[in-house]
Amino acid sequence: MAAFDRAASGGRELIMVAGYAGVGKTALVAEVHKPITEKRGYFISGKFDQYQQNTPYTALIHAFDQFVELLLTESEDRLSHWREAILTAVGSNGAVLTEVIPNLEKVIGAQPKLPDLSGNENRNRFNLSIQSFVQAISTAEHPLVVCIDDWQWADLASLELLKVLLTDEKNGNLLLIGTYRDNEVDQAHPLMTTLNELTASG
Repeated sequence: MAAFDRAASGGRELIMVAGYAGVGKTALVAEVHKPITEKRGYFISGKFDQYQQNTPYTALIHAFDQFVELLLTESEDRLSHWREAILTAVGSNGAVLTEVIPNLEKVIGAQPKLPDLSGNENRNRFNLSIQSFVQAISTAEHPLVVCIDDWQWADLASLELLKVLLTDEKNGNLLLIGTYRDNEVDQAHPLMTTLNELTASG
């Protein structure tokens, strides 16, 4: 909750909860759901799957889809506010988001098709679009808490996006909570490399 308060004051925070399968990592994190929502934070979650490691961003996309579901329960006035904020942030790249979060179209409307790009350029455009989206939806009024389970099975693109979100100075009001099985990773594992790089960057 102290980390949430720092995020609510404009910070970027990452908490990782490590332990064996079944010890209650997810249950522990679930305990903060109610106090966070009582403080007007948005709490969304996702989970990496052992059998979907070849599909990038699955857990994060699931979490952002949950966020859109939350928005769709808002009044028309509030929805209009969010529509404007998101469209202003993502500019002409809205289709990058609606392609992976189809429900978002119900908030921001149909988006013009974008040209196909090569692998690296496509990933950069995706990361930039998600960054802009997160900046728009993480606010002092409603800090964003993203809880993602099972980072030991994360794909490399998601680990890269994690770094992007946490090291971008423009991001704030953001708390990322992750869980992972520490008995399934060693120091050479991509997750540990990413966490070491994040620690080194402050």
